[in-house]
Amino acid sequence: MRFFWVCLVGLLSTQTSAQTPWVKIQSVLTHPRCINCHTVTAYPTQANDRHRHQFGVARGEDNQGAAGLRCSACHQRENQASGIPGAPNWHLAPLAMGWETAEGVAMKGPQLCRVLTDPTRNGGMTPAQLEDHLVHDPLVAWGWDAGTNSEGRRREAPPVPRAEFIEAVREWVRLGTPCPGA
Repeated sequence: MRFFWVCLVGLLSTQTSAQTPWVKIQSVLTHPRCINCHTVTAYPTQANDRHRHQFGVARGEDNQGAAGLRCSACHQRENQASGIPGAPNWHLAPLAMGWETAEGVAMKGPQLCRVLTDPTRNGGMTPAQLEDHLVHDPLVAWGWDAGTNSEGRRREAPPVPRAEFIEAVREWVRLGTPCPGA
């Protein structure tokens, strides 16, 4: 009987440790800093309340804004004193990489994990490429250095510090990108 309990405790602790990285990753990916550009709409959203982007901004065919109003017309390589956020290659994620179940409703748990790990939905990325993207892409990193808004208030960072997020991503990939409930 003791053997049974030792095995059960070992199994539960393994499941918990395997799920821990994903919980941290999910909390970041569903934060407005990320989900505002990972929409399933023809336009980005902005701010923590995720309202429709000002000025009628639209996605455009290449996810970098419609003709005449490209993302780069306002969003430069770095945050601006005016409150306009910036990072290299500012753009929306392709629609296939939308992390919403419906407009304004972020995916959770297993569904988000499956989308993130599905090469047909993640831009064809392998786990190693996904790790590289989440750890090194300047637009992803911007989420933790989002500057101030037009009123001079600092934008809220994701709920997990960047170093901890990077550690969670690396552990999740090392574990084989397990999804909850899988």
